[in-house]
Amino acid sequence: MRFNSAALLTATIVAIVAGFSAPAPADAGERLDRIVAEKRIRLGVRADAPPFAAIRDGKATGFSVDLCRQVAVAAMAATGLDALDATVVPVETQDRFKAIEEGRIDILCGAATATLKRREIVSFSLPIFSTGVSAVVAADAPDLLKEILVTVGPAASSEAAIAEAFRDKTVGVRANTTAADWLSHGPLVKLDAVTIREVENHAAGLAAVASGEMAAYFADKAILLGVLRQTPPAGKPLVLSAASFTREPYALALPRSDEDLRLVVDRALSRLYRDGSILKLYERHFGKPSSEVLLFYTMIALPE
Repeated sequence: MRFNSAALLTATIVAIVAGFSAPAPADAGERLDRIVAEKRIRLGVRADAPPFAAIRDGKATGFSVDLCRQVAVAAMAATGLDALDATVVPVETQDRFKAIEEGRIDILCGAATATLKRREIVSFSLPIFSTGVSAVVAADAPDLLKEILVTVGPAASSEAAIAEAFRDKTVGVRANTTAADWLSHGPLVKLDAVTIREVENHAAGLAAVASGEMAAYFADKAILLGVLRQTPPAGKPLVLSAASFTREPYALALPRSDEDLRLVVDRALSRLYRDGSILKLYERHFGKPSSEVLLFYTMIALPE
């Protein structure tokens, strides 16, 4: 696929991929019907979620974006099309699921955690990645705070130690994320002397920690790693927690009412998982996969 620098970036798939061939659904869902009729699939991409989804120099990149490209090829083959336009539509964190519900995009290619609450308005594919909420603090942060958030030592199990570590501290999180939901119901909200501040993007949160404005910033660990590698903030050196405090299963978000489109997506993902292609893609974005990663994709793949 080739993307130009227009606001809505368009790519045309022209290859015929026999490996993804499958009978066309007898009664395709409404969204899949539209995709076939228009020969166009709209992929929603966040600009600020590396290494899963980002837009750099007018080009959509990332692990989830590459997966969506593979899915688009599979959709073309499964529906008997000889070509399919894959239009990349930039979306924001706060409107990404609404964009699916309203029909502005067909698949969300980003870093979206599949949750039951979100399934009230959208559907999800098979899991594509597993991570969890983590924290970043300054390298010169107080030892007690680092023991609780970075090394997760014995103090992390003590309510008194947690209260002391966060006394008169401000911590940050991005709005409209599962990390924000977790913080709003977690142990920190019970503390009177801690302030939880929502920020517009991850870069702003990390910059606030590097400048000393915030004591810690919470987000999904995989995203924190990606942002720190690509655009480390100026200021104090930062350290990332060795542990995750939640489990965040990422998936591609889809229209809630179209099981036929979901079947096309899940079939494509399962084949990538079974034949090992996913491991090459994983290594391109995250480095050599561990045995745990191999087991994850082996267990997730569905048989035909």
